[in-house]
Amino acid sequence: MAAQPVLTPEIETTLARYLEIQTEERQLRDEKRELQEALMAHLASLEGDYWNPSLAGQPLIVHFTRSVEVEYDEELLRDRLGDRYTRILRPDLKKLKANLEKVESCLEPVLDIVGSPHPDRVRAAVLSGVLTKEEFAGAFRKTEKRRVAVRRDTGGGRDRQ
Repeated sequence: MAAQPVLTPEIETTLARYLEIQTEERQLRDEKRELQEALMAHLASLEGDYWNPSLAGQPLIVHFTRSVEVEYDEELLRDRLGDRYTRILRPDLKKLKANLEKVESCLEPVLDIVGSPHPDRVRAAVLSGVLTKEEFAGAFRKTEKRRVAVRRDTGGGRDRQ
């Protein structure tokens, strides 16, 4: 196992403040959701999509949208409609992503429309000699994205010391 960094007093303070902010963010999200619900209830009779109140001399724009989401019992419909079930279907991006390995070969005829270069495929094509490194010169930008996430360990953590 690789050596773990030392928990210095400065980093301990940083981690403690990070966790405080996470809690505050969660509380603010909850409060914001409650305030949005109160505003939506107040705007339920609004004819249009915008309300333009003024608050302490500050003009505001409140945008209010309404949409209806329909959730189908897919198994029930599949049973009821039989062969006709496919007539009501459209691609679902969540399902495509979840089943990508199963449907990827079916997408090959339209990959030039729906596909993007993938680093693993590029590497494999260069290693196999199908493509050369030179063909990619100036055709990509490589950036390192760094993220840090901290969460409380509720007993399921790894590498305890």
